Parts: sequence; C-alpha cells; structure tokens
Amino acid sequence: MLLVMPKKCVDCKAQAVFKIKDTSEYYCGECAEEHFADLSLLVSVEQEALKLKDILDNLPDELQPN
Repeated sequence: MLLVMPKKCVDCKAQAVFKIKDTSEYYCGECAEEHFADLSLLVSVEQEALKLKDILDNLPDELQPN
C-alpha cells in the first residue's frame, strides 16, 4: 500500500489544499486567498492525488506497488 503524507502550507503549516503548478509550494485555503487573486490558477491537491491514483490503478500488475 502506498502512503502519501499530507502536504503542509508553506506559510502557516496547516494542511494544504492548493499547489502552484509544477512546483512544490503548497498553500491552505486561507493563505492561498491572501497571496493569489485568482485561485483557479492553482492546482487542487485533491485533484493531483486523484490523478496519481488513476495512474497507479492503471499500471500493469507486474508494476503495481505492494
């Protein structure tokens, strides 16, 4: 089973819900609203996790993580 640690906000260390695309910077909802005028430009952490889950679910059996 693959465990993923929850991501933390770079400012306040709360659980992150947004990420800047193609970076490792994560933000909670409150800090994201403070720093960015348009939250639609950020990537939802949940969306990224679902994409990763879909990729892992579609791997051939011999490449599946234990």
